[in-house]
Amino acid sequence: MSDDDLSLSPAFAVQRRKLALLGGMLAAAGLPMGAGAQSRDYATMLMPFPPGGAGDFLARVLADKLKAELGRNVVVDNRPGGATRIAGEALRNAPADGGTVLLSPVDPMFIGPAIYSGMRYDPMKDFRPITDVATLQFGIAVGANSPHKTLAQYLQAARTQPAQADIGISLIGSLLHFLAMDFIAQSATKGQIVPYKGGTPMLNDLLAGQIPAGMDATTTFMEFHRAGKIRVLAVSGSRRAASLPDVPTFAESGFPDLVATSGYVVYARADTPPAAIAQWNQALRKVLAQDEVRSKLLHTGYDAVPGSEPAEVAAATERAAARWLPVIRKSGFKGD
Repeated sequence: MSDDDLSLSPAFAVQRRKLALLGGMLAAAGLPMGAGAQSRDYATMLMPFPPGGAGDFLARVLADKLKAELGRNVVVDNRPGGATRIAGEALRNAPADGGTVLLSPVDPMFIGPAIYSGMRYDPMKDFRPITDVATLQFGIAVGANSPHKTLAQYLQAARTQPAQADIGISLIGSLLHFLAMDFIAQSATKGQIVPYKGGTPMLNDLLAGQIPAGMDATTTFMEFHRAGKIRVLAVSGSRRAASLPDVPTFAESGFPDLVATSGYVVYARADTPPAAIAQWNQALRKVLAQDEVRSKLLHTGYDAVPGSEPAEVAAATERAAARWLPVIRKSGFKGD
């Protein structure tokens, strides 16, 4: 439902007038809009992954800087599990007052309904994007002891030695999973996908030479590539990753259609008042403009972004869905 649709509702019109009055009272008192929308004096940022990972780091960098912009603490609440669905359900069940948001990769928003039949919420209808905060690419890597220096060398071996074509991935049912499937199909190998429960065990096997290749986000591979412990052969963006400028893209390596990026977006419930959405959007974009924040994101392997309007994020998500849903449906994969 669009903002225009909401504005036609008499109930919404009354609510909007109340919010406008409340906003004026708060402004006169020198308080932020969000502080009066709920009884508690802090906001919650739901994070669908456990503490210690790159996503959690991103959440804590943002939360720390948001305090000055929102005028209240932002607490990171880790809700891992269910391929981000546990955190999604927590947002769906939270009050629609702007006090709780979700920081999540964008791809589960359109992949989830395509592969899970028992979802208790519809991300594309129940959530509204506030802004994107970072983008990331995926890469294919081999161990340091691998003889393959380029993607072409790896594929030459993979096509003649099927055991060399298997690819480890950190999460099935994700954009990474379907990118790996598309890569195997386009490269005409007979490789199998080897699923792991997270990037760390997959990376450990790659380091130990237990798997011939692995695919994951550049945030997983970056430091090990720089240290010479693995070798990233290609990345999935339309241009080279800022964190791995020495690594060519799949397009540069002969696969012009193999382009995929993900990114983190902050979401609110779709029925959150527009004033609260706007406050979060403005605060986040101010935080993303800080040199310290951009430096931290780049150091972790993210490509920092300046932020966008909610409609821009929604349009980009629709384009990604149009690109990948046919691949997902063709695969027949179901996560249930």
